[in-house]
Amino acid sequence: MMPADPKLMEAIILACLEQNPVDFRNIDEQEAKRVQAAIKRGTTPKGTGFRDPVTRKHFLCGCLDFTEDLPEEHLIVGYGYRYGRRTDIERVHHVAGEQRRVSLPDYIRREIRRHHFQRSDGEVIVFHNHPRTGHEPEWFYTLKSLLQDLPIASNDDRRELQRHAFNAVALFRQFFGQGQVRFYLGESGFVKEFRLPPLLPFLEQLNKLHAQQGVRP
Repeated sequence: MMPADPKLMEAIILACLEQNPVDFRNIDEQEAKRVQAAIKRGTTPKGTGFRDPVTRKHFLCGCLDFTEDLPEEHLIVGYGYRYGRRTDIERVHHVAGEQRRVSLPDYIRREIRRHHFQRSDGEVIVFHNHPRTGHEPEWFYTLKSLLQDLPIASNDDRRELQRHAFNAVALFRQFFGQGQVRFYLGESGFVKEFRLPPLLPFLEQLNKLHAQQGVRP
């Protein structure tokens, strides 16, 4: 039986509201392999660069191929520039975590902010994988089957999104179609972008505000 966890229900609702997974048809396998090679080199604080930029779709395909059979979580961050609807990725950072957690180091947070703020077309692609171990509770797989096995971003994922994509500069650039910080989740063979921040903290603050207004001195 599925537990009635408010955070879980929020994650499910938000996942249903977001767009379909990335379509990886017509992918150049050599480009995806080039991404995987760069990911292996990108584990230092300096990261690594591509000799020639790769597109956002090839970058995400390479991230999925690299992490799909790994038991631990990984964060892979690509830095590039936006050209209309296209993003060309020029550099990459890679952080390997543990089986059920991975943390974004402060130096990568600073680099995300620096790259995004430096130019109006500066775009950052953040990829995070959720490996399946086979030891999840039964209700989890029931839920996944109902959602066609699509990725479900956690509250921690959405808090990172809120930190980087919902500040004044990011919202301004999003409105004008400029460079953004975009978050993608790889899970069960799919890659899906998530764009919505967590709702529960906002609702909790709203309830507190209403409660304070209802209290008379």
